[in-house]
Amino acid sequence: MAKITRAERERRLGFARQEAGRAWCGRHTGKIEMDIRLANEFARILAEHMYKAHLGCATTRELLAEIAARSDLEYRTVGDGI
Repeated sequence: MAKITRAERERRLGFARQEAGRAWCGRHTGKIEMDIRLANEFARILAEHMYKAHLGCATTRELLAEIAARSDLEYRTVGDGI
């Protein structure tokens, strides 16, 4: 993960643990005993994945939105009435 505060990392991991725990609540998996070590490892991987920017297949508008979200730049596209 990128540099974040300890509190933010714990918040993200807490959410990811909840999501990982859902794997044992499905219709086909509800009777499987939960492995806490596996759930925690999956949560760590999930948290890292969830908060990465996945822009490989992004549209130009999505790329511009990501840039705007990471900066204070204002922009508009050609189709916005220039």
